[in-house]
Amino acid sequence: MTPPEVPPSTVITEADERRSARGGAFSMFVDSFDVYLPALVLPAAMAYFMPANLSPTIRATFTTLLFTVGLLARPIGSVIFGNLSDRIGRKPVTMISGWGFTIVTLLIGLLPGFAAWNYGAIAVFAALRLIGGIFLAGGYAAPMPLALEQAKPARRGRVGGLIGVGAPGSFLVINLLLLGLLDVLPHGGFLSWGWRIPFFLGFVLGLVYLWHYRGVKEDDSVFRQRRTGRQPVAELFTTHRALFFSVFLFTCGYWFATQMSVSFLPTLLVQVLDQSPRLSSTVEIISSVLTIVLIMVLAAVGQRIGRRALLMRWALVLTFVVGGAFAVLAVAGRAGAPAWLIGLIAVVAKVLPSAPLGVILVYLNERFPASVRASGYGIGYMFGLILPGLYTFWLLALSSIMPYEFTPIALIVFGGLLMFEAVRRGPETNGVADPVPAVSEREVAR
Repeated sequence: MTPPEVPPSTVITEADERRSARGGAFSMFVDSFDVYLPALVLPAAMAYFMPANLSPTIRATFTTLLFTVGLLARPIGSVIFGNLSDRIGRKPVTMISGWGFTIVTLLIGLLPGFAAWNYGAIAVFAALRLIGGIFLAGGYAAPMPLALEQAKPARRGRVGGLIGVGAPGSFLVINLLLLGLLDVLPHGGFLSWGWRIPFFLGFVLGLVYLWHYRGVKEDDSVFRQRRTGRQPVAELFTTHRALFFSVFLFTCGYWFATQMSVSFLPTLLVQVLDQSPRLSSTVEIISSVLTIVLIMVLAAVGQRIGRRALLMRWALVLTFVVGGAFAVLAVAGRAGAPAWLIGLIAVVAKVLPSAPLGVILVYLNERFPASVRASGYGIGYMFGLILPGLYTFWLLALSSIMPYEFTPIALIVFGGLLMFEAVRRGPETNGVADPVPAVSEREVAR
């Protein structure tokens, strides 16, 4: 049988490489902005969606549950969009998923509260988070692999770091906005409409994201050739199943250790330890700036000494340093320690888990061959979120044997040790997965 004719490859220039890298960073920014808005905004606005007579533990559970729904939807989206990305190309999938989560973010910002819809408001919020989480998974399956595939091997660590800073960058913007709203608006005004402003901003950012990707190029000849071949997801779960399981264990461990800092810490501070929303937002702002710096530093170190070597060391940092910080935070909070000390401990607990993000993004993409890279990276990353994403229930179960404020420590220690073992058993990836080569503008002119 004659193989299908494949169109000539698109020439990817250095300018295209830079544009794609910016697009990957923007994708991470928009993704993190939309995903973590509820975790950061709702602790201060939850009275709009639920009655006032609920206990602090139930309030915290509702808040984290709304966040968790979005996380648990992402594995579904990773299967859908990862398979599509490996089959039809990264750019088309980027546009489809981008329109989806942009519209959902707008709809969340328009929701009425408990007074109008009773518990139906929370139910609709959860449904929109579910749909939005499916579309947001496309950001991991398309623009991020594309950016790393087009980066030269020597620049891959820096591109990974650039993509990684999109996450703390979004936290910085959310919390600056939230802190300004809490300062300017009266409490009633924030509860009725002020909390909507970050969601409307998320809608605008989604539109800018879509506009930027209209100019991103992709060599889609590989994906056109695959249209008559085997489904990438099927290949992933058969030919590459051992590789997928290794990546799954790694991401599962990382997210068990990290969710407590990234997602649960604002709820712990405000609703469990009775700290002010303003302190929580200040912690997020300071932590975001420090995390941006540390992500770029670790990305450069990982490029030099090896990503596996760095991640093994950092898994131990998560286990002992971050776990210890949460223990001290719980004790200090219950002892009535001054706000500045609570904030300092919280900054340590917040910064360290996200610091290796740029290294992780490159490491996971380099683990998979190009034919299943989007599927493997997207599904491996998102499936690793399933069990950690149920942290609301793990914390409640652990609270039967220890005080609620100490329960995150058990998940952090378990996750850090699992991550360490998964990386220890895996290979070094620096230079293993060759990306799509980029050429200079001068070479194109020739």
